[in-house]
Amino acid sequence: KAEAKPNEEVASGTDYAAACKLPTFVLLWYFFNVQYNIENKRLLKVFSATWAVSWFQLFAGIPIAASIWACGCVKLPRVTRSDLGKLTVVAVAFSVGQMSTVASLSSVAVSFTHVVKALEPAVNAVASALILKQVFHPLVYATLAPVFVGVALASSSELSFTMYGFLTAMASNFAFVLRNVLATKFGTLGDMGDSKVERKTNQLAVLTMMATLVSLPIALLLPNGLLSCPAAWNAAMEQGVSPGQLVYMMVSSGFYFFMYQLSSFWVLSQVSSPVTHSVLNTLKRVVVIVVSVVVLQNPVTLQAALGTALAVGGVLLYSLVKRHFSSGESGGGGGD
Repeated sequence: KAEAKPNEEVASGTDYAAACKLPTFVLLWYFFNVQYNIENKRLLKVFSATWAVSWFQLFAGIPIAASIWACGCVKLPRVTRSDLGKLTVVAVAFSVGQMSTVASLSSVAVSFTHVVKALEPAVNAVASALILKQVFHPLVYATLAPVFVGVALASSSELSFTMYGFLTAMASNFAFVLRNVLATKFGTLGDMGDSKVERKTNQLAVLTMMATLVSLPIALLLPNGLLSCPAAWNAAMEQGVSPGQLVYMMVSSGFYFFMYQLSSFWVLSQVSSPVTHSVLNTLKRVVVIVVSVVVLQNPVTLQAALGTALAVGGVLLYSLVKRHFSSGESGGGGGD
C-alpha cells in the first residue's frame, strides 16, 4: 500500500495536467486572437500594401514551425506527394480566407468584420450538406434566422461600412469553412505525430507552408501586394512611423496570427465535439469585438450594438441546438 501512493500521486498529477490543457489553450487562443486583431488593425492604418501584409503573416508561421521542430518539441511530419496534392486545395482555401480577412479589416472596423464573420455557421451548414453530406434538423437551420437579422441590422447602421469590407469578410467565411470541411475530410493524411496536440501542430505547420507558397503569385501580382511594399513603406515613414515601429508591427502581427491559429488547433485537439469549439469560437468573437471597440475606440451606434448582440446570440443558439439534435441522432445510431 505504501508503494502505491507515489503511483497514485503521479496519476493524480497527470490527470490535473490533462484537465488544465483545455482552459489553458482557450485562454491562449483568446489572448493571441485579440492581440492579432489590434496589432493588425494598427498596421493596416499606416501600411497600405494589404495583400503583402496577409502574405507576410502567413510566412511568419514558417520560422515558428521550424523552431518548434528544431528544438524537438514536435517531430517532423511525414507526407507523401499524394498527400500534398490533396492538401493543396485546403491550403488554397486557407490562404484565400486569410487574405480576405485582412482585406476586410483594412476597410472596416474590426468589430464589424467579426459581426459579418458570425455568418460562418450558415456557410458551414451549406458546405457540410454539399461536401460531407451532413443534413441537420430543420430547427438547426431555423436558428440561423437571428444571425441573418443581426448582421443586417449591424450592417445598415455601421459607421465604417463599405461593400468591399462586407464582401471580403463574407469571402473569408466561405474560404475558412471550405478549409475546415476539407481538413475534416482529409484529416488522416500523412504521419503528423502521435499525440493529438502534435498532430494538430503539424497539420497547421504544413498547411501554413503550403498556403504561403500558393498565395505568393497572388501577393506578387495584385495591387497593394509585395511589389507595392517600397511605396507603402515610404508612405508610412511620411506619417511619422519609425522603421522600428513598422517592423515591430509586421513581426508581431505575423507572430500573433500563427499563434492564434495554433492555439485554435490545440483547442480542437482537446474537445470531443466540433460544436464545443463553435461555442468557444462564438464567445471569442464577443471578446474580440468588445476589446477592439474599447482599445481602438471605434464609434458604435445602438442599432449596430443590438445587431451584433443578436447575431452573436444567434450563433450561440445555433451551436447549442445543433449539439442537441446531433446528440439525439447519435443515440439512434446516426449523427455527424
